[in-house]
Amino acid sequence: MKKIYLPLFIITMIVIIVGIWIYQTEAIKSDTALISEYIHIGVIIILFAFGIFFAIRRFRNTKQGLPAEDELSKKIEQKAASKSFFVSLFLWLIISYIQNESGREAESFFGYGIIGMALLFAGFYFYYYFKGNINE
Repeated sequence: MKKIYLPLFIITMIVIIVGIWIYQTEAIKSDTALISEYIHIGVIIILFAFGIFFAIRRFRNTKQGLPAEDELSKKIEQKAASKSFFVSLFLWLIISYIQNESGREAESFFGYGIIGMALLFAGFYFYYYFKGNINE
């Protein structure tokens, strides 16, 4: 039962922290908000929806008397993680090249890379989840 409520607790805490962060950010309140700030908020909302998807699925499985995680969902997570790791290596190469060519500081690109890795995992997970047969 603890495995069901842990994702909901983590999602709730992240939403509270991000909400405070958005409220405290003066750039969002002003008219000169950068497009990257809106992209960050959109990505956070997408990742939040991904977490809600996991929590609802676990809760529904437990309510039906099924295990919270079965072999297929573990295999989907493993396959999505391996593919997203492989593709993220190329993502980091592209980010490194862009950082070298632009001359901007590397700290902002680390954030873009981490967000990109999370989006890659979510994309591969949904691809394999809706594909169904992952043994091919």
